[in-house]
Amino acid sequence: MQTVSRYLLSQLVIAYVSGYHGRNSKVYDRRLTLHRGVSNPITFTFKNEDQKAQDITSKTYEFNLIDSQSKKSVLTKTLTILDDGSTVSTKGDASCTITEGDLLELDANCNNFAVREVKSDGSREVTYADTGYAAAGTVEILDGAYPEFTASTTVSAFTLSGNTFTSSAIDGKPGINNNQALHTIAIYPNNFSGTLKVEGTMVSTSPTDNDYFTITTSTLSSASSVSSLNFTGVFQNVRFVADRTSGTTGRIDKILYRQ
Repeated sequence: MQTVSRYLLSQLVIAYVSGYHGRNSKVYDRRLTLHRGVSNPITFTFKNEDQKAQDITSKTYEFNLIDSQSKKSVLTKTLTILDDGSTVSTKGDASCTITEGDLLELDANCNNFAVREVKSDGSREVTYADTGYAAAGTVEILDGAYPEFTASTTVSAFTLSGNTFTSSAIDGKPGINNNQALHTIAIYPNNFSGTLKVEGTMVSTSPTDNDYFTITTSTLSSASSVSSLNFTGVFQNVRFVADRTSGTTGRIDKILYRQ
């Protein structure tokens, strides 16, 4: 049996906020790593030149992630001051969490980050990443360790025949699913009333109408309200068939499909 260790850690960053930093010099601060696909907790500890934690009870700090190419801030987080249990003051530590959603639009590469104090008048004051007066630290965004968010398939093209809207075949991705695979759709009707059928087929290439079978159906009674529908199973392809109530003129604007 293989035994694998995993470590439950919060990344710790030291920020220097006051004093002359010639003593107890720290010449290196390790880079932060942020993993796409999960939330990343980070703790910052605020010290002076004697490596003593500072009282930050009434202070506000913000974390800024700076794109290495554009030099613009791409993410800002206000730090939460952590209670150290002291009855006098809270010293040293503040934290934030970089969520999975925060990293969705960011590429996997190295960037800079900085932490600055937000003063009561709205101005910002520097904190340092090391005792050499460097304000910026390095953060590396990594992917590949965890599954990442995949955008839904947008189905917006339908063939109209009489009162029936039919989509083209959509890959059901059977290779990544098992028998209990969950499929989810969000339906965006436009003054539509009628029935939506989800059809599937085990034919992988150029299925015909006769190759499809009905997986599930949904009656749409709210003409323009977004609704959802779930179904399970493994299919080579699926398609959506919307039968409009006779005498009406509504349509389906789009369907978002996740498998």
